[in-house]
Amino acid sequence: MTSLTRYAATIAALAKPRVLQAQSPAAQEVVHAFRLCALAARDRTDPLPALALRLCNCEAAYAVHDLVRAVAQAWPEPFVVGRACCQRLSPDEATVALLAEAGCARDRTAFDAAIGGLVRPDRHEPLWAACTHALMLMR
Repeated sequence: MTSLTRYAATIAALAKPRVLQAQSPAAQEVVHAFRLCALAARDRTDPLPALALRLCNCEAAYAVHDLVRAVAQAWPEPFVVGRACCQRLSPDEATVALLAEAGCARDRTAFDAAIGGLVRPDRHEPLWAACTHALMLMR
């Protein structure tokens, strides 16, 4: 198998970005939370008040913020987010949407598959714990 055919599906998927509206409600909320945290980081402000307002739950805001920090720590490169109003997902946001959907379904295999080859296997467990905890509190 040549490397061109091996990665053809990945390259084709990157050429057609996923759309935010096509994601589950939980995945949409997680993506919006990541975008809020990115705006707060850019402005050097605390993201928790905005997260608490968006999620209507202070405990969920803390859990989502913990998820964002866990992803930032585990991701091999800086995490890329889209603009707040953009319907197209960055590849990183698309991956986090897959993590949220797997977390909602409590499907650890799908979760690991979504980040397999991107995130080191020893970092999967903290991400799984942070993701499922945040999703549980967001409901």
